[in-house]
Amino acid sequence: MKRLRDKVAVVGIGETEYLRNSGRRPKELIIDAVHKALDDAKLTSSNIDGMVSGFNGAQLFSCNDLAYNLGIKYRFHGDMGDFSGSNTSSFHLAAIAITSGMADFALTYCTTTYGSLMKILDGEVEEGTEEDASKVVPMGMKDSFEAPYGSNMPGVFFAQMANRYMHEYGITKEQLVKYLGAIVMNQRHNAILNGKGVMHRQLSYEDYINSPIVVDPLKRDDCYVISDGACAWIITSAERARDCPNIPVYVTGMGYGCTPMGSADAFTQKAGGYLYKPHESSSLEQALQMADITREDLSFAEIYDSYSTQLLLSLESLGFCKKGEGGPFAESGAISLEGSLPVNTHGGHLSHSCIYGATHVVEAIHQLRGEAGACQVHDAKIGMVSAGTIWENYVTLFRRD
Repeated sequence: MKRLRDKVAVVGIGETEYLRNSGRRPKELIIDAVHKALDDAKLTSSNIDGMVSGFNGAQLFSCNDLAYNLGIKYRFHGDMGDFSGSNTSSFHLAAIAITSGMADFALTYCTTTYGSLMKILDGEVEEGTEEDASKVVPMGMKDSFEAPYGSNMPGVFFAQMANRYMHEYGITKEQLVKYLGAIVMNQRHNAILNGKGVMHRQLSYEDYINSPIVVDPLKRDDCYVISDGACAWIITSAERARDCPNIPVYVTGMGYGCTPMGSADAFTQKAGGYLYKPHESSSLEQALQMADITREDLSFAEIYDSYSTQLLLSLESLGFCKKGEGGPFAESGAISLEGSLPVNTHGGHLSHSCIYGATHVVEAIHQLRGEAGACQVHDAKIGMVSAGTIWENYVTLFRRD
């Protein structure tokens, strides 16, 4: 893997508006984001000859359809469509394709239209949207022993983990709420500074405490925001990147970890084992070794955070603090923009938008190009994006000169 260090760079990024309900279909959002990425890199569709699709990209609008619409002629295609972490993994495939000569410029894109789907589920089905509505599939539903009793949604699973966490580490509910509140308020603060996400309302601790319970102990603001939007990015060789107009952001480290499990095990059957995911730690260790750096060298971290408990557990599993100490670590201010490890500088899934980790990638590039505005981390040089599921995790490290 060290042979791939700094061999490829991101030269263009694109993103749509992030809205509760855009009224736009996946095709429209994706084409918009791709056009913006091309404009950002000062390239045209004729330059793209590689397509690397992550989760909720090609599934909603295939690479072939996108190529047909934009006049792209690609000679390499790789699909990393295994759930949420795969958008970060696009850099693994792109690096292999570009360094081997199979592609010169590789494109990745991702979208979600949760807001529009919620409108469908509420009974306000617009013409032509029935097909999209049919794609809404409950996650983690295990028919015989869990779903009939209400254990059929991610919020339920992460609430169960939170309750197990309290039991395992002797933490009271009041303490846990305080820790999760620190995470939620930090991300809301960052989202407001960013200004491009869906949440613009200030959130005090009292507001958080008084927000409605979704699944005990998780409150409304502990859960990801429903949103529509799309992101895209363009990757090329380090040599070509130097001729592009933007500051090159190099892929300096990559890692992958996995804890294989069957669908019957997912989320609930391994009990306390979910409180620490070794594949998160191993994926970061691989990336750090490839980049020849340590955790202390990271300027910031963009970490997958569909639920506040997920982020708390990841801080521990990624090795930024000891087991059971993720809450005090977050509450100490370490994850703030001025802290030792600024986390989710754009507001993450909890307050910015939920585009399956894609905005985490785009934000990392903004930070390293010095374009993050009011939420810019001072002298950001190396950033991490970590994303995955309950059974796998991808880490990508980026740096600038």
